[in-house]
Amino acid sequence: MKALTLACSLSEIAVRDRPRVVQLATCDEGYLGLQLLRWFKLPFIVYAHGNEILGAIDSDWDKPRLALKKAACVLANSRFTAGLLQTAGVAPEAIAVIPLGCDIDRFRPRTPPLQLRRKVLGDRARGPVILTVGNLVERKGHDMVIRSLPAVCQRVPDATYLIVGTGAYKERLNELAAELGVRDRIIFAGKVSDDELPDVYAMCDVFAMPSRARLAAHDVEGFGLVYLEAGACAKPVVAGRSGGIEDAVVDGFTGLIVDPSDARDIGQALIRLLTDSELRGRLGQQGRDRVRKEHTWSVLGARVQGILERVGNTRLVD
Repeated sequence: MKALTLACSLSEIAVRDRPRVVQLATCDEGYLGLQLLRWFKLPFIVYAHGNEILGAIDSDWDKPRLALKKAACVLANSRFTAGLLQTAGVAPEAIAVIPLGCDIDRFRPRTPPLQLRRKVLGDRARGPVILTVGNLVERKGHDMVIRSLPAVCQRVPDATYLIVGTGAYKERLNELAAELGVRDRIIFAGKVSDDELPDVYAMCDVFAMPSRARLAAHDVEGFGLVYLEAGACAKPVVAGRSGGIEDAVVDGFTGLIVDPSDARDIGQALIRLLTDSELRGRLGQQGRDRVRKEHTWSVLGARVQGILERVGNTRLVD
């Protein structure tokens, strides 16, 4: 019954609106693209993010892989994701790397409201802040930042680690912080509102998320939008060398890329940024400039529009 309803709805749309190309958010919706291609000769493109491609490669269900191969174009969010697509059998010429974008008007350098800073940081509102924004999951590397804190706090005694996000991994992070004697240096802020998020970025001196790849668990950072958001706010970042992060962060230019499994390497990067205001400011401003030149939605939207027009016009010629 659901299949019949879907078929009728798609047929109605195809007849009424006469689309020239269909966009699929992920390959998990690939069966829709395959049906439209078969029924109406309607081409489709697929957006590729990372984890779902790892899942498609290992899955017994062949529809996502087949959809990737049959797509007129697959838009990968990073070179890393593009490599995964080739492993899944997608021809290189059918892949376009289109990274994520960021709203530079919303995420910009600003002075956060003192009231919000006191609300979030409490009695630690005066010292330098290391910030991570992301779900509390193993991949993000919160634990490795915590492991680096004893060394960081020796050099920067008033440093605070602010963690924004929720998840089941919080209990383990709390335990680890207590074991290492740094629980009083960490604030778990939980979820903050979308309206408050730019001001939360503004509170920090350094943004840190040393993500690591867990490929067997289909868990990897395909790109990392938060690095762009921090950069747009003119904050330098410390990021893990894994997945597609090296497309989001330029090592030595917008931030420092570290070994995500090495707490010493992470700690040295944090200490370097927290104790060198000139370096911190330069990397932050360069991060802002890069987002403004290369990662605004208008710039990337124009690239996507060009692909859509090419695919649609190709169908008309056929």
